[in-house]
Amino acid sequence: MDANSALCGFGFTQLEALIYAELLRSAPSTGYRLARDVGKAPPNIYQTLKGLVEKGAIVAAEDAESATSYFPVPPRQLFAAIKDDFAERHHAALTILEAIHAPTAHESVYQLRNVKQVFERALAMIEAADEIILFDMMPPISARLRPAIDQAAQRGVKVVGIAYRPEDAAATIPYNGEKTSDVESRWPGLGLILIIDGREQLIAQLTRDMENVLNAVYSDSVFLSSVLHSAVSSDIRLVALRADATDPLADLTLTITPPPGLRDLQTDVPAVAG
Repeated sequence: MDANSALCGFGFTQLEALIYAELLRSAPSTGYRLARDVGKAPPNIYQTLKGLVEKGAIVAAEDAESATSYFPVPPRQLFAAIKDDFAERHHAALTILEAIHAPTAHESVYQLRNVKQVFERALAMIEAADEIILFDMMPPISARLRPAIDQAAQRGVKVVGIAYRPEDAAATIPYNGEKTSDVESRWPGLGLILIIDGREQLIAQLTRDMENVLNAVYSDSVFLSSVLHSAVSSDIRLVALRADATDPLADLTLTITPPPGLRDLQTDVPAVAG
């Protein structure tokens, strides 16, 4: 990317970016001089200068002879204004769109294609958690998601998972006890399993540098998510039993603490005619 194209991704035309960059190099400058320096027709230059003034990218000043010169707004100041404007428009648009959005469960399975999609989906799931989060993930992935998981715990969501490092262990996150390298060696990549409230699930495997997706599947199927919730909770409970025979996670069963998704399924079952 060069200086002339740096602004094109922020709503500036190529000519606007060209003129702004030229002013950064040689301000102040008149419209006539800019037309000569960039090799464009004066009418186009003056129209573009007007647009840049309206965008707050440049300022105009007249001298004693009423000649207009143009100065660029410093890049840091310009981008601060662009960022603030984007944040305002982002908030306004999000508010409008969320007001008309009626979320529905599609009971579908989706394949995610890139790492950004995987982490964005995982963070959205964690933020939406009501009662319980189950997870089994390798430390590099956990490091990215743990702040969001901790925030969920602070608002009362039960967080249960498997730790692959002693420092990551907690009362409901037992330490696996194996070397992380031994666990990772069984798979071609870094694994992530995340189940939220027995309602949605994300299973992914990323390359070890976390630059690419080997496999990634998301589902909002309540049935599939409740089944996976049962399987992963049993695995977590088994890990806890290895360290403490008193079965500290004995309540982690579908019979004692069914997740919201399973309760939904039970409620939706039609009555059988006698």
